[in-house]
Amino acid sequence: MGPFFQPGDFPCRIYCRTRDETDEYNTRGRDFIEALWRDYAAFLDPDTLQRATQCMPTVFWELYLAHTLKSSGIFLQPQARTKKNQKGPDLFAAHPDVWIEAIMPGCGTGPDAMEYPPMGVVYDVPVDSFILRLRSAFETKALVMTDYMKAGPIQAGQATVIAISGGALPTAIGEGPVPRILKAILGVGNLMLDIDLRTRRVASHYVEHRDEVKKKSGTVVKTAPFLDPAYSHISAVAYSASNWVTHSDRPGADFTIIHNENAHVKLAHGWLPVGDEYWREGDELHSVASPSNVADDQSVG
Repeated sequence: MGPFFQPGDFPCRIYCRTRDETDEYNTRGRDFIEALWRDYAAFLDPDTLQRATQCMPTVFWELYLAHTLKSSGIFLQPQARTKKNQKGPDLFAAHPDVWIEAIMPGCGTGPDAMEYPPMGVVYDVPVDSFILRLRSAFETKALVMTDYMKAGPIQAGQATVIAISGGALPTAIGEGPVPRILKAILGVGNLMLDIDLRTRRVASHYVEHRDEVKKKSGTVVKTAPFLDPAYSHISAVAYSASNWVTHSDRPGADFTIIHNENAHVKLAHGWLPVGDEYWREGDELHSVASPSNVADDQSVG
């Protein structure tokens, strides 16, 4: 197994910068990717090194995903055993059978595109733009999964997971009380508090129902695919905002799993034994937090 980073001038400037620059930031990221490549290259496509020179962040996400799943005790199968003619989702886990398709959305184009904020300036975090990028990524891969089901790699009774990375988006690190990936998938909005004016204490709290986001053009985008039967072929979404430098020391602790309770084939709760899990049943938003936190159920109003 040769090294991940190769000499030469390539289209992906992030690849070249991570390989060549010797500051602490890039060195740490380069060493981490090389370690992932040594351990998990067998689970990725044979053309992975070539794809990395075109867009390194997306390849990192596939490696990091394999790293998290394998480190969590999930039985991944090498690509040579899972694909015919290299057609099919990115990863396959057995016992139970789960197909995983990975995507790392970029900043997008047009009026709703995201931009990295200037350094040293106060700015508003563009929450709706972030949600739109996640929702678009989900839609793209939901269609791809449909094609794989028609073509044959995904068989009846096998679960499907869309793995979305926010690592290439501005302001990806740092979430409010309701993670933005939930706002893109489960039709929820902000955490709402009812204050008792007499005691000035929180009398109750709930998560608002919000199942759409309006683009700057006025177009409405529905943000509750897991409440829509049209997406019942998707069992769950896995999400992380980590990148090759900023990531958890414990694989999977940074992951969020969102279950589709309307799926034809459901992913078992606890399939990924680390991170946070969420699902919605009617007007109830349920969550099971990572061991360092606590379990919680909230109503959706």
